Amino acid sequence: MLMFVTFALVQLNDPDPEIWVPVYLAAAVLCFLAFKRKLFRWVYALAFVVFGIGAFLLWPPVYQGITMDMDHTPAIEQARESLGLLICALAMAYCFLLEWKYRA
Repeated sequence: MLMFVTFALVQLNDPDPEIWVPVYLAAAVLCFLAFKRKLFRWVYALAFVVFGIGAFLLWPPVYQGITMDMDHTPAIEQARESLGLLICALAMAYCFLLEWKYRA
């Protein structure tokens, strides 16, 4: 949860914070609710699918890394955004497994 709040804060300097801050805050809230065991597994499964589809759709046609400056090519920013969504998807899979364990 704290990692996603940090991700959201870092996005405040991004050219499109109105997209990425809510995305990362949503992941943080879902992680917090998993910690409190307040949601059902299907919510995390749905979030996993949505984040996963977003990561797939944002993946650049040609991967050029993530370490170069964003001014070099838009593909670098796309790769970073895609990997961020992939991290969100993996966290949702973990939350799903936690709910599975607690409700079994």
